[in-house]
Amino acid sequence: MQRTILSSAVAGIIVALAAGVVAAPPGAGSPASAPALDPVVDKILSRLEKRRVHDLRARVKWELTYAIEEDSDTDRKFGQIWYKEEKPVAKFKVHFDRKVVGNRQQKLDEEHLFDGRWYIELQSRTKTVTRREIRKKTDRRNPYKLGEGAFPLPFGQKKADILREFAVRRLASRKSDPPGTDHLRLIPRPNTETGRTYKSLDFWVVREGPLAGLPIKVMAGKKDGTGSVNSYITITFSKIELNTGFSSSVFVINTPPGYEEIVERLEDPVPGATTITIPKEHKP
Repeated sequence: MQRTILSSAVAGIIVALAAGVVAAPPGAGSPASAPALDPVVDKILSRLEKRRVHDLRARVKWELTYAIEEDSDTDRKFGQIWYKEEKPVAKFKVHFDRKVVGNRQQKLDEEHLFDGRWYIELQSRTKTVTRREIRKKTDRRNPYKLGEGAFPLPFGQKKADILREFAVRRLASRKSDPPGTDHLRLIPRPNTETGRTYKSLDFWVVREGPLAGLPIKVMAGKKDGTGSVNSYITITFSKIELNTGFSSSVFVINTPPGYEEIVERLEDPVPGATTITIPKEHKP
């Protein structure tokens, strides 16, 4: 298994568009005889499969709520996400610029980037930039494909692959749902890697219009060591620009002066084997 170590912030986004989980191989966890699929669910999954995303920019809100702590504050992060299909591998970047805990608001500079080979994380709080090699240049597998890669996207996935990994049902609409969306609940099947980490995944999928078939809200119920849900990660997208085009220059994270740079290659026996501190007077 790939040594993929994702922060909880970006893990929730990767479930939505960008969870650092690797799906079980084909056949693992598949029921011997699956019940007939609800025709409405079938139509929504078909819409998901057909949704092509060449590029996407959006504002993103990430929320973490602990299920086991009464009256606990919800952590919220706000920022921007970019995704673009490129050859040979698509790229994504997330930049959080603001954080709210309870009623306390503070500035934030936290970035996450997958450039097709490296997963790069910048944390201004610790003044670190961590570069983790996720795949080799010669790796021909699709890192975004369910059952194959480390970053399974919810759009463009084959309906059969989704049904192999999850039991899917549609929930009744609520006033709190994003307007014009269908609410799907995905329950990971037994003995899948997804099921070891998540109890459930909820998608709110746009019903029609230019964003049809795009999930614009996702909620993941994350398990603890006992198998119970201990927290919920909710991701909401807004101000979405879909297939409008933008420069690939956004997919870069330079190491700022005074930051420690940690490089983890796939062949390193110990993660973090290479550490470099960029001098403050250094100008990239």
